[in-house]
Amino acid sequence: MIGRLALLVALCLPAAGRAASVDVALVLALDSSSSVNRDEFFLQTQGIAAAFADPEVQAAIDAGPKGTIAVAIMEWSHPTRQNLSLDWQLVTAGNAAAYAESVSNMPRYIEGGGTAVGAALLRAGAVVDAVPHQAARKVIDLSGDGKTSAGPPAAPIRDSLVVRGITINALAVVNEEPDVDSFFARDVIGGPGAFVEVARDYDDFVNAIKRKLLRELKPEPLVAAIISPRQ
Repeated sequence: MIGRLALLVALCLPAAGRAASVDVALVLALDSSSSVNRDEFFLQTQGIAAAFADPEVQAAIDAGPKGTIAVAIMEWSHPTRQNLSLDWQLVTAGNAAAYAESVSNMPRYIEGGGTAVGAALLRAGAVVDAVPHQAARKVIDLSGDGKTSAGPPAAPIRDSLVVRGITINALAVVNEEPDVDSFFARDVIGGPGAFVEVARDYDDFVNAIKRKLLRELKPEPLVAAIISPRQ
């Protein structure tokens, strides 16, 4: 219990509940649909944990004007099956390893259901709206291995989020549907510097999420939306 309390204290900055100014408010939206088995979901969370524990990612956080980002993690599948798994927490280079541990221990709250990309974007936008900090940039980072099979189409929701100043990036896992990266590029990503990162499979997720975070943490985003080449 003491260890958990210390972890929460380390992640709750600044003191007295005052709103912080952060470089990026980032929602990580993880695919938890029926195409993602337990091992594959575990690889997603462990990949995120490994990225935040990585010195290069920690240095990128520290290099921002504020040296602080805000992160929330949600799961998504069917339009009625979404969960905010880790609410907004402030992450710095100093507490990123502790945050990585909290992600590593995060259970899976949703299992199965259709692939509702549009509904996931809608919920992620609501999570962004609820960020209790002042953010220079707001980013949704949606990961998935399939195109929309349930719920509303993604593109109109994407457009409405971009109008509100939210950038949407995507991480396409191409083991189930080889053209899912093209779908994400066409219907999902948007905003300044938006891009699709590609993972060959869930084993490659750990490398892809690190590459993605490093790009998202750059103070000046890229000016054009591109798809990262497969390696």
